[in-house]
Amino acid sequence: MDDRYNTSETRSDAGRFGRWLSTRPAESWMFFGAGVLLGGLFF
Repeated sequence: MDDRYNTSETRSDAGRFGRWLSTRPAESWMFFGAGVLLGGLFF
């Protein structure tokens, strides 16, 4: 019972995160990619 509850909770968190990602516009992904590239260059 507890295991099923824990797995369902993690699955709902992943679904919530996926829904949040789907609401992000493409521009935010471009800025995120640029930040990762700059971070990789400087750090």
